[in-house]
Amino acid sequence: MASLQDSVVKKFLETLSNDEKFDASKTQKLETLLKESRKIKADDLAEIFSLPDGGEVL
Repeated sequence: MASLQDSVVKKFLETLSNDEKFDASKTQKLETLLKESRKIKADDLAEIFSLPDGGEVL
């Protein structure tokens, strides 16, 4: 049986995938990050959600 955390992550990624305004490549990077078995750092998330040119965080 999947854990509650796994269920929440799955639903979150599903919601992002269904959002036409959200970049699919960011969803894929986020999914990879969440599936790794290490603690997520703020810098990891900032890297994913920053604009390609290093601009503002979304």
